Amino acid sequence: MLLSDPDAPKAIAKLLGGRLRKAPFEVPRLPAGPEGQPPTQKREPVYQITLDSRELGRPLLILLWPSLNRVDVRLDDSTWTLRDVSEVELYPDVEVLFRRHEPPAFLFVSTGGRVALVA
Repeated sequence: MLLSDPDAPKAIAKLLGGRLRKAPFEVPRLPAGPEGQPPTQKREPVYQITLDSRELGRPLLILLWPSLNRVDVRLDDSTWTLRDVSEVELYPDVEVLFRRHEPPAFLFVSTGGRVALVA
């Protein structure tokens, strides 16, 4: 699945057991970025998933930026970010894997709220 697929935010939230909503902000119109960021022709939605982390004992905030192929995971003052997401893999009852092909990198979020970034 692509992060930009219309049903991706809902499917990710459902697998993780999180609460999905549109963020109170949007991606503005942007030109193509110097590092390959795609241009946006109009304001684009950003989605928030709030997930209670059994692993960490505090809530995670997952921000999905479909038009930018970007995912942020926030816990308190810490943030894991993966840009240029090539695909999203859903593993029921286990985790969501956000994959970047070039250069290779992975962002994992488990159903228990564990987060790992490998780049």
